Amino acid sequence: MGVEKALMNRRIRSLCVLLMFVALWSSSQAQDASGMQIVRGQGAILRDDQSKARERAIASSLRQALEQTVAELLDPAVSVSHLQVLQEQIYRRSPQYVRSYRVLWEYPDLQQQVYRVELEVEVAVETVTQAITRLGLSQAAQETLSEYPKQF
Repeated sequence: MGVEKALMNRRIRSLCVLLMFVALWSSSQAQDASGMQIVRGQGAILRDDQSKARERAIASSLRQALEQTVAELLDPAVSVSHLQVLQEQIYRRSPQYVRSYRVLWEYPDLQQQVYRVELEVEVAVETVTQAITRLGLSQAAQETLSEYPKQF
């Protein structure tokens, strides 16, 4: 029963990522071209360990910022059809694509047993674009890169 629940949770997360891609694609013009993202995350508080929950919340936020950046760079159809590759090759390595982040606010929600954070994350757009190109997912990603200001 636990395996079935884990599989269902994974499917739900994949569906949420898919929906996020579609939503972000339509609003990508509103994002800052510098690779800055404002994201919220949460981590479960297990055995009253708020520090681990905070780490999980930050990791979740960094991944979300990376997913939003990828959604801006790729056509939604490409993102959906290559979701597994993106998850395995890019999203699991989200910290290597983050230049910096700043915690805007954080708090432990003890009633719901989660630690919540909001971060301002600067994603290394050029590095993400190079990774997407190396995977052969999009020529459009290379073209989109030229729209971003050069980072020195």
